[in-house]
Amino acid sequence: MKTKALVFVASCIFLIGCSGPGGPAQRAGAAVDKAVHKVGEGISTVGEKIETTTNP
Repeated sequence: MKTKALVFVASCIFLIGCSGPGGPAQRAGAAVDKAVHKVGEGISTVGEKIETTTNP
């Protein structure tokens, strides 16, 4: 029981320490994720426009 509690507390401390803006690689990854999301939104918008144009 003590081992489980110790692991739980250690993991909580680790997760708290990981919060924040992160390092350069983490920020770059977040920027890539945001860019991919924007591209996906653009593709979705174009798809919707094509669909409304072809289906009167």
